[in-house]
Amino acid sequence: MSLPLDVPGLEKATASSVKTRGWPSLMRTVREKQALVITNHNHPEAVIVDIKAYQELLARAAGSHDDGRQGELERLRAEFDTALSSLQREDGLGKVLGQPIRRGKATLLGPSL
Repeated sequence: MSLPLDVPGLEKATASSVKTRGWPSLMRTVREKQALVITNHNHPEAVIVDIKAYQELLARAAGSHDDGRQGELERLRAEFDTALSSLQREDGLGKVLGQPIRRGKATLLGPSL
């Protein structure tokens, strides 16, 4: 698996510096920066986060923070279904496609999606 060489916005520390600085120094950086990328030969190997950030990530993955986006998705889906049903009626798109094309006739546009 190919890993990117850069993880933007996150503090980085090499594996050897973690060994020399020790656990207390590592956790101090994590508390200050919220996350720390551990690199080995300039490749990201791990991201260390504090327990609060980890729990927030788990909650997001479970979808508890996604209720607003889910509601927006349902609204857009309903709007699309309404527009699609209007096209599927006999006087909708079927009527337009069933007629020959005439030059010079104005084309009426429906509501924008």
